Amino acid sequence: MSELEHDDWGLTTDDDTFHPRDDDPWWTETVWFAFMVPERGLLGYFYPVFRPNLGVQAGGVLVMDPHGELPWELPVFDYHWHLQIPTGTDLRDATLNNGMRLRALEPTRSWQLEFANRDVELSLRADAVTKPLVTRATPPFNKGHIDQICHVTGTMVLHGETIPVDCFAMRDRSWGPRQDGRQPQVGYAYATQDPDNAWLAVAVGKGLEYHVTTGFNIVDGVWARMESGTRVVHRDADGRPETYEIVATDELGRTLNATGRMVSRQVFTSYPSMFCWDALVEWHAEGSHGWGEDQDVWHPRKWRQFQIDHRAKSARP
Repeated sequence: MSELEHDDWGLTTDDDTFHPRDDDPWWTETVWFAFMVPERGLLGYFYPVFRPNLGVQAGGVLVMDPHGELPWELPVFDYHWHLQIPTGTDLRDATLNNGMRLRALEPTRSWQLEFANRDVELSLRADAVTKPLVTRATPPFNKGHIDQICHVTGTMVLHGETIPVDCFAMRDRSWGPRQDGRQPQVGYAYATQDPDNAWLAVAVGKGLEYHVTTGFNIVDGVWARMESGTRVVHRDADGRPETYEIVATDELGRTLNATGRMVSRQVFTSYPSMFCWDALVEWHAEGSHGWGEDQDVWHPRKWRQFQIDHRAKSARP
Protein backbone atom coordinates (compact mmCIF):
# COMPACT_ATOMS: atom_id res chain seq x y z
CA MET A 1 0.00 0.00 0.00
CA SER A 2 1.38 3.39 -0.92
CA GLU A 3 1.16 6.27 1.55
CA LEU A 4 -1.58 7.82 -0.57
CA GLU A 5 -3.84 4.77 -0.54
CA HIS A 6 -6.54 4.35 2.08
CA ASP A 7 -6.92 1.27 4.19
CA ASP A 8 -10.30 -0.22 5.07
CA TRP A 9 -10.65 2.30 7.94
CA GLY A 10 -10.22 5.32 5.69
CA LEU A 11 -6.71 6.17 6.95
CA THR A 12 -3.30 6.40 5.32
CA THR A 13 0.18 6.09 6.75
CA ASP A 14 0.38 9.88 6.34
CA ASP A 15 -2.24 10.14 9.09
CA ASP A 16 0.47 9.02 11.52
CA THR A 17 2.63 12.06 10.81
CA PHE A 18 2.30 15.71 9.76
CA HIS A 19 -0.41 16.40 7.21
CA PRO A 20 -0.06 18.68 4.16
CA ARG A 21 -0.69 22.25 5.25
CA ASP A 22 -0.92 25.82 4.10
CA ASP A 23 1.24 28.63 5.50
CA ASP A 24 -1.17 29.72 8.26
CA PRO A 25 0.94 30.30 11.41
CA TRP A 26 -1.98 28.93 13.47
CA TRP A 27 -1.86 25.54 11.72
CA THR A 28 -1.86 22.98 14.52
CA GLU A 29 -1.36 19.21 14.71
CA THR A 30 -2.14 17.20 17.83
CA VAL A 31 -1.48 13.61 18.86
CA TRP A 32 -3.48 12.51 21.89
CA PHE A 33 -3.57 9.16 23.64
CA ALA A 34 -5.48 8.62 26.89
CA PHE A 35 -4.80 5.79 29.32
CA MET A 36 -6.40 4.86 32.62
CA VAL A 37 -6.31 2.59 35.65
CA PRO A 38 -9.97 2.87 36.71
CA GLU A 39 -9.71 0.91 39.95
CA ARG A 40 -7.16 3.50 41.15
CA GLY A 41 -9.05 6.49 39.76
CA LEU A 42 -6.11 7.27 37.48
CA LEU A 43 -6.46 8.92 34.07
CA GLY A 44 -3.47 9.97 32.00
CA TYR A 45 -2.80 11.88 28.80
CA PHE A 46 0.08 11.59 26.34
CA TYR A 47 -0.48 14.77 24.35
CA PRO A 48 2.07 16.58 22.18
CA VAL A 49 0.84 19.65 20.26
CA PHE A 50 2.63 21.11 17.24
CA ARG A 51 2.54 24.38 15.30
CA PRO A 52 4.83 23.25 12.49
CA ASN A 53 4.80 26.53 10.55
CA LEU A 54 6.31 28.18 13.63
CA GLY A 55 8.58 25.24 14.49
CA VAL A 56 7.02 25.13 17.96
CA GLN A 57 5.87 22.22 20.10
CA ALA A 58 3.75 22.30 23.27
CA GLY A 59 1.98 19.71 25.40
CA GLY A 60 3.29 16.79 27.39
CA VAL A 61 2.21 14.12 29.86
CA LEU A 62 -0.15 14.33 32.81
CA VAL A 63 -1.86 11.94 35.22
CA MET A 64 -4.82 12.77 37.47
CA ASP A 65 -6.27 10.97 40.48
CA PRO A 66 -9.12 11.58 42.98
CA HIS A 67 -6.93 13.68 45.31
CA GLY A 68 -6.60 16.94 43.36
CA GLU A 69 -7.77 18.81 40.31
CA LEU A 70 -5.45 21.80 39.84
CA PRO A 71 -2.26 21.31 37.79
CA TRP A 72 0.01 21.54 40.84
CA GLU A 73 -2.19 19.04 42.70
CA LEU A 74 -1.92 16.28 40.08
CA PRO A 75 0.44 13.30 40.51
CA VAL A 76 2.01 14.20 37.15
CA PHE A 77 1.84 17.47 35.24
CA ASP A 78 4.68 17.86 32.74
CA TYR A 79 3.33 20.36 30.21
CA HIS A 80 5.46 22.71 28.15
CA TRP A 81 5.12 25.68 25.81
CA HIS A 82 7.35 26.88 22.97
CA LEU A 83 9.70 23.93 22.67
CA GLN A 84 11.47 23.54 19.37
CA ILE A 85 10.26 20.78 17.06
CA PRO A 86 13.37 18.70 16.29
CA THR A 87 14.53 19.11 12.70
CA GLY A 88 13.18 16.44 10.38
CA THR A 89 10.59 15.15 12.85
CA ASP A 90 8.41 12.36 11.48
CA LEU A 91 5.75 11.41 14.02
CA ARG A 92 5.90 7.80 12.85
CA ASP A 93 9.16 7.57 14.81
CA ALA A 94 9.85 10.68 16.86
CA THR A 95 11.79 11.62 19.96
CA LEU A 96 10.72 15.07 21.14
CA ASN A 97 12.61 17.65 23.15
CA ASN A 98 10.53 17.06 26.28
CA GLY A 99 11.46 13.35 26.33
CA MET A 100 8.30 11.98 24.71
CA ARG A 101 8.88 9.10 22.27
CA LEU A 102 6.24 8.06 19.75
CA ARG A 103 6.57 5.20 17.26
CA ALA A 104 4.06 3.74 14.83
CA LEU A 105 4.59 0.00 15.20
CA GLU A 106 2.01 -0.75 12.52
CA PRO A 107 0.78 2.12 10.33
CA THR A 108 -2.59 3.52 11.52
CA ARG A 109 -2.97 0.55 13.89
CA SER A 110 -0.41 0.34 16.71
CA TRP A 111 1.83 2.81 18.52
CA GLN A 112 4.48 2.70 21.23
CA LEU A 113 4.52 5.55 23.76
CA GLU A 114 7.50 6.25 26.01
CA PHE A 115 8.22 8.98 28.52
CA ALA A 116 10.15 9.49 31.75
CA ASN A 117 10.63 12.29 34.25
CA ARG A 118 11.15 12.39 38.01
CA ASP A 119 7.48 11.60 38.70
CA VAL A 120 6.54 8.98 36.14
CA GLU A 121 7.92 6.51 33.63
CA LEU A 122 5.65 5.28 30.85
CA SER A 123 6.05 2.36 28.50
CA LEU A 124 2.72 1.86 26.77
CA ARG A 125 1.43 0.23 23.62
CA ALA A 126 -1.80 1.45 22.04
CA ASP A 127 -3.55 -0.89 19.59
CA ALA A 128 -6.56 0.43 17.69
CA VAL A 129 -9.56 -1.85 18.22
CA THR A 130 -12.45 0.06 16.64
CA LYS A 131 -13.11 1.73 13.33
CA PRO A 132 -12.20 5.43 13.69
CA LEU A 133 -14.43 8.43 13.30
CA VAL A 134 -12.70 10.40 10.55
CA THR A 135 -14.04 13.96 10.42
CA ARG A 136 -13.27 16.60 7.86
CA ALA A 137 -15.51 19.58 8.67
CA THR A 138 -18.19 18.68 11.22
CA PRO A 139 -18.62 21.14 14.12
CA PRO A 140 -16.80 21.59 16.45
CA PHE A 141 -13.89 20.20 14.45
CA ASN A 142 -12.05 22.34 11.95
CA LYS A 143 -10.01 20.67 9.22
CA GLY A 144 -9.36 17.06 10.19
CA HIS A 145 -9.97 14.86 13.20
CA ILE A 146 -9.58 11.16 13.99
CA ASP A 147 -11.23 9.60 17.08
CA GLN A 148 -10.61 5.93 17.85
CA ILE A 149 -10.72 3.53 20.78
CA CYS A 150 -7.45 1.76 21.57
CA HIS A 151 -6.46 -1.10 23.84
CA VAL A 152 -3.65 0.40 25.89
CA THR A 153 -1.28 -1.95 27.71
CA GLY A 154 2.06 -1.62 29.46
CA THR A 155 3.38 -0.10 32.65
CA MET A 156 3.38 3.20 34.48
CA VAL A 157 5.96 3.70 37.21
CA LEU A 158 4.34 6.42 39.33
CA HIS A 159 6.48 7.86 42.12
CA GLY A 160 8.41 4.59 42.26
CA GLU A 161 5.38 2.27 42.19
CA THR A 162 4.98 0.06 39.12
CA ILE A 163 1.34 0.05 38.02
CA PRO A 164 0.16 -2.21 35.19
CA VAL A 165 -1.98 -0.51 32.53
CA ASP A 166 -4.59 -2.56 30.67
CA CYS A 167 -7.52 -0.46 29.50
CA PHE A 168 -9.59 0.82 26.61
CA ALA A 169 -9.14 4.54 25.97
CA MET A 170 -9.43 7.09 23.21
CA ARG A 171 -6.80 8.41 20.87
CA ASP A 172 -7.31 11.34 18.57
CA ARG A 173 -5.44 13.24 15.88
CA SER A 174 -6.29 16.70 14.70
CA TRP A 175 -4.91 19.01 12.05
CA GLY A 176 -5.88 22.43 10.79
CA PRO A 177 -5.84 26.08 11.88
CA ARG A 178 -6.52 26.39 15.59
CA GLN A 179 -6.42 30.06 16.56
CA ASP A 180 -6.52 31.07 20.20
CA GLY A 181 -9.72 32.88 21.13
CA ARG A 182 -12.06 30.87 18.93
CA GLN A 183 -13.11 28.19 21.40
CA PRO A 184 -16.69 26.88 21.25
CA GLN A 185 -18.43 25.30 24.22
CA VAL A 186 -18.09 21.54 23.72
CA GLY A 187 -18.80 18.27 25.50
CA TYR A 188 -16.72 15.23 24.52
CA ALA A 189 -17.81 11.97 26.16
CA TYR A 190 -17.01 8.32 25.47
CA ALA A 191 -17.13 4.90 27.06
CA THR A 192 -15.95 1.39 26.20
CA GLN A 193 -17.24 -1.90 27.52
CA ASP A 194 -15.30 -3.92 24.93
CA PRO A 195 -14.25 -3.41 21.29
CA ASP A 196 -17.73 -4.45 20.11
CA ASN A 197 -19.60 -2.12 22.45
CA ALA A 198 -18.42 1.47 22.72
CA TRP A 199 -19.55 4.99 21.94
CA LEU A 200 -18.46 8.58 21.47
CA ALA A 201 -20.77 11.61 21.69
CA VAL A 202 -19.47 15.07 20.77
CA ALA A 203 -21.85 17.91 21.61
CA VAL A 204 -21.79 21.66 21.00
CA GLY A 205 -23.25 23.73 23.83
CA LYS A 206 -24.70 27.09 24.66
CA GLY A 207 -25.40 27.75 28.31
CA LEU A 208 -26.85 24.55 29.75
CA GLU A 209 -28.01 23.10 26.43
CA TYR A 210 -25.81 20.69 24.48
CA HIS A 211 -26.68 19.07 21.16
CA VAL A 212 -24.78 16.06 19.82
CA THR A 213 -23.26 16.85 16.41
CA THR A 214 -21.07 13.81 15.76
CA GLY A 215 -19.55 10.70 17.31
CA PHE A 216 -20.01 6.96 16.86
CA ASN A 217 -21.99 4.10 18.35
CA ILE A 218 -20.80 0.48 18.32
CA VAL A 219 -23.35 -2.14 19.38
CA ASP A 220 -22.50 -5.85 19.07
CA GLY A 221 -19.73 -4.95 16.66
CA VAL A 222 -21.84 -2.78 14.34
CA TRP A 223 -20.38 0.73 13.93
CA ALA A 224 -22.53 3.74 13.04
CA ARG A 225 -22.09 7.48 13.15
CA MET A 226 -23.96 9.47 15.80
CA GLU A 227 -26.48 11.85 14.24
CA SER A 228 -28.29 13.69 17.03
CA GLY A 229 -28.89 13.85 20.74
CA THR A 230 -28.43 15.77 23.95
CA ARG A 231 -25.90 16.00 26.76
CA VAL A 232 -26.92 17.04 30.28
CA VAL A 233 -24.37 17.85 32.98
CA HIS A 234 -25.26 17.94 36.68
CA ARG A 235 -22.92 20.31 38.47
CA ASP A 236 -21.99 21.19 42.04
CA ALA A 237 -22.47 24.65 43.56
CA ASP A 238 -19.30 25.88 41.83
CA GLY A 239 -20.36 24.58 38.42
CA ARG A 240 -17.97 21.64 38.36
CA PRO A 241 -19.35 18.55 36.57
CA GLU A 242 -20.35 15.63 38.80
CA THR A 243 -22.74 13.41 36.82
CA TYR A 244 -23.76 13.21 33.18
CA GLU A 245 -26.57 12.06 30.91
CA ILE A 246 -26.18 11.32 27.21
CA VAL A 247 -29.14 10.51 24.96
CA ALA A 248 -28.06 10.11 21.34
CA THR A 249 -29.29 8.42 18.18
CA ASP A 250 -27.06 6.97 15.46
CA GLU A 251 -27.62 6.75 11.71
CA LEU A 252 -29.11 3.26 12.08
CA GLY A 253 -31.80 4.58 14.41
CA ARG A 254 -30.31 3.05 17.56
CA THR A 255 -30.56 5.19 20.70
CA LEU A 256 -27.95 5.41 23.42
CA ASN A 257 -29.11 6.28 26.94
CA ALA A 258 -26.04 6.62 29.14
CA THR A 259 -25.43 7.96 32.62
CA GLY A 260 -22.03 8.64 34.11
CA ARG A 261 -20.43 9.65 37.38
CA MET A 262 -17.19 11.54 37.78
CA VAL A 263 -14.48 9.54 39.59
CA SER A 264 -11.55 11.94 39.25
CA ARG A 265 -11.06 15.17 37.35
CA GLN A 266 -8.67 17.96 36.50
CA VAL A 267 -9.05 21.52 35.33
CA PHE A 268 -6.90 21.82 32.25
CA THR A 269 -5.93 24.74 30.03
CA SER A 270 -4.49 22.87 27.08
CA TYR A 271 -4.39 26.16 25.12
CA PRO A 272 -4.69 29.72 26.44
CA SER A 273 -8.26 29.95 25.12
CA MET A 274 -9.40 26.43 26.06
CA PHE A 275 -10.61 25.76 29.61
CA CYS A 276 -11.63 22.16 30.26
CA TRP A 277 -12.90 19.98 33.08
CA ASP A 278 -11.49 16.56 32.13
CA ALA A 279 -12.93 13.64 34.07
CA LEU A 280 -12.51 9.90 34.41
CA VAL A 281 -16.10 8.68 34.26
CA GLU A 282 -17.84 5.40 35.05
CA TRP A 283 -20.65 4.98 32.51
CA HIS A 284 -23.78 2.79 32.45
CA ALA A 285 -26.06 2.30 29.46
CA GLU A 286 -28.90 -0.24 28.99
CA GLY A 287 -27.35 -2.81 31.29
CA SER A 288 -23.82 -2.29 29.96
CA HIS A 289 -20.92 -0.84 31.90
CA GLY A 290 -17.85 0.95 30.65
CA TRP A 291 -15.12 3.37 31.60
CA GLY A 292 -14.27 6.51 29.70
CA GLU A 293 -14.24 10.26 30.01
CA ASP A 294 -16.17 13.47 29.80
CA GLN A 295 -14.43 16.64 28.68
CA ASP A 296 -16.34 19.83 29.52
CA VAL A 297 -14.77 22.49 27.31
CA TRP A 298 -15.21 26.29 27.56
CA HIS A 299 -13.57 29.52 26.61
CA PRO A 300 -12.14 30.85 29.91
CA ARG A 301 -14.16 34.07 29.74
CA LYS A 302 -17.39 32.16 29.11
CA TRP A 303 -16.61 29.81 32.00
CA ARG A 304 -16.06 32.76 34.34
CA GLN A 305 -19.47 34.24 33.58
CA PHE A 306 -21.18 30.86 33.71
CA GLN A 307 -19.66 30.12 37.12
CA ILE A 308 -20.67 33.53 38.50
CA ASP A 309 -24.26 32.98 37.36
CA HIS A 310 -24.34 29.39 38.53
CA ARG A 311 -23.04 30.22 42.00
CA ALA A 312 -25.67 32.95 42.34
CA LYS A 313 -28.45 30.51 41.42
CA SER A 314 -27.09 27.85 43.78
CA ALA A 315 -27.00 30.32 46.66
CA ARG A 316 -30.68 31.23 46.36
CA PRO A 317 -32.91 29.76 49.09
